[in-house]
Amino acid sequence: MLQIRSTHRLDQIEMALRSAAERCGGSVLAVSHVGHLVADRTAHDAITFTVCFNELYAPLLEADIRFAAFLPVRVAAVARGEGVMLEAISPREGCRILHRPELEPLAAPLEERLRAVMEEAAHMPSRAAAAAEGHLATEDQVNMRAALPQRIDCHGTKVEELAGTGVHDAQGG
Repeated sequence: MLQIRSTHRLDQIEMALRSAAERCGGSVLAVSHVGHLVADRTAHDAITFTVCFNELYAPLLEADIRFAAFLPVRVAAVARGEGVMLEAISPREGCRILHRPELEPLAAPLEERLRAVMEEAAHMPSRAAAAAEGHLATEDQVNMRAALPQRIDCHGTKVEELAGTGVHDAQGG
């Protein structure tokens, strides 16, 4: 298990992980907030990130297609006190689980890249420090999870069509 401690808060870690993955040649495919599944929400909170490194997956999948069960890799950000613990299953451990220890040299580059992303995200300056240095958010860093979709059902209905009369309220004059 790869474990790295970060001083970031849980709500700050997504931007740090996305930036680190991009700089290391990967991308974050999905983000899932799983903390709401825990009965006692005050005790634990976690977010999982699905991180993709396409060029590193091909050798593993060619050697043993069962690696598909472990790919793409997932990183869990678990709230621990004032900080966050980043945790992921080691790709080398996947070799042991599949009883293929001879494939560890193929898994090593993936593990090194994953560790680099987690380390960079854990130690990346906070958003406030980055803004103070003149590094502001860009369009690709906008979180669209709470955005309203353009169409709200399978019939193509728009929110605007359901609100009001469908014509401009003020006729002018």
